Amino acid sequence: MAEGKWITGLRPDMDLADAARHALGQRLGLVGHCLPSAIADAYDDAEHVHQLRVATRRADSCLRIFRDCLPRRRYEATRERLRAIRRAAGAARDADVFLAALRSRAAEAKSGDLAGLDFLVAYTLGQREVAQEELENIEIGHARPFTTAAKRAIEAVRPSREGDQTLEELARPRVAELVERLDAATRANLDDYDNLHQVRIAGKRLRYALEILMACFECEVRARVYPCIEEMQEILGRANDSHVAVTRLQRLKVRLSEWPGMKGRAKAGIEGLLRSHQRRLPQERKRFLAWLKGWREMGLGAILGRVVGAEA
Repeated sequence: MAEGKWITGLRPDMDLADAARHALGQRLGLVGHCLPSAIADAYDDAEHVHQLRVATRRADSCLRIFRDCLPRRRYEATRERLRAIRRAAGAARDADVFLAALRSRAAEAKSGDLAGLDFLVAYTLGQREVAQEELENIEIGHARPFTTAAKRAIEAVRPSREGDQTLEELARPRVAELVERLDAATRANLDDYDNLHQVRIAGKRLRYALEILMACFECEVRARVYPCIEEMQEILGRANDSHVAVTRLQRLKVRLSEWPGMKGRAKAGIEGLLRSHQRRLPQERKRFLAWLKGWREMGLGAILGRVVGAEA
């Protein structure tokens, strides 16, 4: 989602509390902006839910970065509110992604596969309805709307426990820590999908932090390093989509074993789709390893490490 990606109006020498209010205003404000459309217009355009999900992730990253500027209870309450929205939007988005993949596959499927694909469409539409209902009910359990909770969080911002501190004094060690975590994650056994998933998480956290704190770093980070991290996220996002699909399809195969007639009709379509995702997962892992080789050969991680480790 290009809209709302970068935090504008921040300066390296900005007082940290002022920077926190400014950044949280943009990040939490975008969640409040996306929420009504995701609730009311989700079936008109699946992008509404996608934008809400990404907005909650970016807002959560912003909260983590500026956590020392918030009272603990306000910080935890706001994160929990975001987490509930993200989970509901995530379930809806996962169903949307799976349905889009089914639509593409059905357009080219053999006639023998259509019964299984029709079953998967119906099953996923049911899951999508449940997810949408959860999303629509997300505000019901709260006495105040999300926009009010966001406003209270911003009003609660105070100087950090470190005292007088600039944004740059926070940004460099925070991003350096995230760079180290990404580097450590890439050195694990990447044949293990769980480790690959940890790389994806580490990369995502670094990416979202840079979107907030980019004003504190050299232009080279935005021009060369950030796009490379973004590319890595796209590769591992596709890998994650296939991993989720494989898990879902394998679970369905087990459930369908209790219904022999249905299993026979749906078998070809389900197993064909399962094999497709099982092939794609190692392909995306291979693409990621090629990305990682390029990242190291170009020294982009070293560039980022040098920049964030520089003296303020």
